[in-house]
Amino acid sequence: MNNKLYTTLKMLSIVPTMLFSASLLHAQSSQVKGTVVDAKSKTPLVGATIKVLGTSTASSTDSKGTFQINVDDKNRVLNISTIGYENKTVTLGPGETTVTISLDEQTQQLESVVVTALGISRAQKSLTYSTQQVSGDELNKVKSTNLANNLNGKVAGVNIASSSSGPGGSAKVVLRGNKSASGNNQVLYVVDGVPINNQTLAGQPDNVFGGQRDGGDPIAMINPEDVENISVLKGASAAALYGSQAANGVILITTKSGKQGRTTINFSSSAQIEQAVSTPKFQSQYGQGSKGKNSNTSVFSWGDKTNGANYDNVGEFFRTGSNFTNSLTLSGGNEKNQTYFSYANTLAKGILPENDLMRHNFNLKESATFFDDKLTVEASANYITQKLDNAPTSGFYYSPLVGLYLLPRSLNIADYKTYEKFNPSRSLNEQNWFTLSDDETTQQNPWWIANRNSTRSTRNRLLLNGSAKYKIAPWISVQARGSVDRTSEVWDRKAYAGTQKILARENGAYSYTNTTITQQYGDVVANMNFNVSDKLQITGLVGTSITDWKTEGTDFTTGKDGLKVPNQFFIQNTTTPVTSTLSANRRQLQSVFASANLAYDNWIYLDLTARNDWSSTLAFTGTKSFFYPSAGLGIVLNDKLNLPEFVNMAKIRGSYAVVGNDLPPYTSLLTNTVNPYAVLTVNDIAFLKTLKPEKTKSLEIGTEWRMWNNRLNVDVTYYKTNTTNQFFKVAASHASLNKQYAINAGNIQNQGIEALVSLDAIKNDNFTWNTSVNFTYNKNKIIELADAVPEFNLTGEGRNNFASKLEVGGSFGDIYGQDFVRDNQGRIIISADGIPQKNNVYTKLGNSNPIWQMGWNNSFNYKNFNLSFLIDGKFNYDVMSVTQSLLDGYGVSKVTGDARANGGVIVNGVTPDGKAVTKVDAEQWYTSTAGMGPVSSQYIYDGTVVRLRELTFGYDFNIKDSFFKKLRVNAVGRNLFYISKKAPFDPEVTMSTGNALSGVDIFMMPATRNYGLTLNATF
Repeated sequence: MNNKLYTTLKMLSIVPTMLFSASLLHAQSSQVKGTVVDAKSKTPLVGATIKVLGTSTASSTDSKGTFQINVDDKNRVLNISTIGYENKTVTLGPGETTVTISLDEQTQQLESVVVTALGISRAQKSLTYSTQQVSGDELNKVKSTNLANNLNGKVAGVNIASSSSGPGGSAKVVLRGNKSASGNNQVLYVVDGVPINNQTLAGQPDNVFGGQRDGGDPIAMINPEDVENISVLKGASAAALYGSQAANGVILITTKSGKQGRTTINFSSSAQIEQAVSTPKFQSQYGQGSKGKNSNTSVFSWGDKTNGANYDNVGEFFRTGSNFTNSLTLSGGNEKNQTYFSYANTLAKGILPENDLMRHNFNLKESATFFDDKLTVEASANYITQKLDNAPTSGFYYSPLVGLYLLPRSLNIADYKTYEKFNPSRSLNEQNWFTLSDDETTQQNPWWIANRNSTRSTRNRLLLNGSAKYKIAPWISVQARGSVDRTSEVWDRKAYAGTQKILARENGAYSYTNTTITQQYGDVVANMNFNVSDKLQITGLVGTSITDWKTEGTDFTTGKDGLKVPNQFFIQNTTTPVTSTLSANRRQLQSVFASANLAYDNWIYLDLTARNDWSSTLAFTGTKSFFYPSAGLGIVLNDKLNLPEFVNMAKIRGSYAVVGNDLPPYTSLLTNTVNPYAVLTVNDIAFLKTLKPEKTKSLEIGTEWRMWNNRLNVDVTYYKTNTTNQFFKVAASHASLNKQYAINAGNIQNQGIEALVSLDAIKNDNFTWNTSVNFTYNKNKIIELADAVPEFNLTGEGRNNFASKLEVGGSFGDIYGQDFVRDNQGRIIISADGIPQKNNVYTKLGNSNPIWQMGWNNSFNYKNFNLSFLIDGKFNYDVMSVTQSLLDGYGVSKVTGDARANGGVIVNGVTPDGKAVTKVDAEQWYTSTAGMGPVSSQYIYDGTVVRLRELTFGYDFNIKDSFFKKLRVNAVGRNLFYISKKAPFDPEVTMSTGNALSGVDIFMMPATRNYGLTLNATF
């Protein structure tokens, strides 16, 4: 066992002995049971502290507001305190053993209780690291089909990009910058203290041709109505107890539970319509042909003028989408048992024809106490079933946008709405399109793709959670938890005969995938809370956990010859099947961890954590486990310094942590595989036994201020992270008989500033205005790679003359490509025949990650009216549009029409013999600098975008003494308009939520605008 871990556990093992000895001093005292409630609402208060005056004896209330405490017969005075309420002193009468204590709310509420790692609730002021909370009401203002997208613009330090794959698509959520070159950069999602699986079932697109699907992320299947609140743990210190899974931060989701008292039923309904925005701009002056002459066989739009033909082909194809979400929840219970049940259904139609999603969510959660409330048991079952048809793909293959956008401008796409025609020689229907030549392999009829290259996914997810917590004594409890998260999916694609042959051969093609991912988690945690003296309090835990992942299933395609019998889609209908089996693909993580939180006089707080992980992916290496600690210090200044009265809280904090990250599965031992057809596949990558886990070292310094009766709150954080031991695959020597080998190297650094400022600007009986601004600045830098790795490609150099790669001194997300050849005055070299010359050397053209972000959130309430809006922006980054390059090359874009109308493209050029060139023929320019192999620098755009992210306006109906207890109706909108946007597409939309293709548009689905109505009724 690691020496550091041994020392840590040895020290922590002394704590129970000390605590047990201290408890003997009270062995003869009597026990008092009680409940602490809000004086007005009579709701239980969680986390209230109960002390016996003049002693070190203390206790705290549990989730039901109840407590137990030992009281000496000679000292029966209790002091009760909790954040946000006035302290209260209660003298117990002789023999009194049961008491209910009511606390009055403070007029100046200092702090709130927040959920932290492992589901532990702590006072905000005691935290030594940065967190941010988002309420369930905030998440549900404007519904989307992915819960993660609802956080966009609301949390400092978080960069969220939504997939272009429509309803059910995944989201890329990155906290404090990308850290890992080869690994995962996404956050860990934790529900009620238990990590859930967030692995996508189908991976992510990783090349320009596309055809790969976005499998959607499991977080998209969570019902937002079940969420009580979300805590975002941004740094390594906040997430250290979750280990390697939390190297990129944690989003903690606390779900709703049953409430004691009257049964409450809530119904919510959201109806939204969806329209495409930020579509390309097309020309309508010039038609099908080349060199100014019309041609019915040309695929380009470089022909003569169209004599007024003006077809809205994009509007003809896209439909108005919709999103209807209905949710019903039931909550109730008594002091011993509480129940929460919910059902939700989502029916969404994308803007792409035939793209439909249907989802059902069922959730049941039970809580109960036994043995005089010493034992608390909770269990929940969440079942989700989803059907998704024709999720759109990006890239050149299987994207309907290729044919839609490149269709010659003199042709009316409505003529091809009948997408198939009968071929009597084959006795079947084939594709109806203006061209299906072998030279134009990427174009197809958009309606053919939607109906005859159709995909279907059926997904089921079962999430079971259970926990039991036993309070051994007022100062110690033991909790055991377990969960099973199982997701299974059946997906297929049917490509009918008549599809482009490069995709489906003569008779069509069939692809089928059946995949199941199962994550099992269990932990046992001992929690301790006691007072060493009147001023020193210690809260700690010791625990162990195990997480096991298993992926199994089958992938099948009809192979190089396609189907034997046309349009008969079953596995046996092929002579060249390609089948792979994912049987028993397993990974396991075993861990022990401990933490100690010391509070001195309620103004100095020290956090210490330690964790050691044993990962199965480290098998056959020299490092079987990895240890990482964290330490944090927070000091609340206002109680000890003579600060002005308007300062309610002033705190400084700092923390340092090390978080590990294990290797990808099955990378530490060279193995070969044999498929079901006895074909041997030789592994050509040598993995060295010296491989080590990746490590992230994080430093964080921050300050928090609350002023003027907590109406003004300021939270500022500086952070710096360095991720070392990066996992790289590099070329091997020929003598090794391997193509590649693996090494640990590199250092990727992120440093930045986060700020959150919130203000209750107006607060009176009739009108309130709450406003908040969050700001994020992050600078990523590649400090080092390795001698064997001078550069590392995230996306390879290909036909479209771009790459995303890492180089020392650069940043994660750098975009490289080709530029013009220029003279020493910066003029473009134009050849004698008028062709602009391009450089064959790839140079850095920009970076796809925003340097800084800002969100401005506002909420107004006037009597029964409410209004809220969110404006956010992402600034100082670059994106590339291959789509625009193709539109220009084919002559369909507005810019090419304008250039022809103006007599050519204005340039600052020069011929090889030194003659100045100021204008180049439009077709000559764009056919040589755009298209499939463009001059990449022409298609780099400023990604800065500012938008009205959300808008709601509603009314609360006065319905006292009626069947309804609460009724609210809201008009809502999302992404209503851009305040500023410079790129030809929405830079926030991404082809892939993985590491590749960041900031690149290759026939992605356009962004959408949503607006509609919501209804919330409680009865």
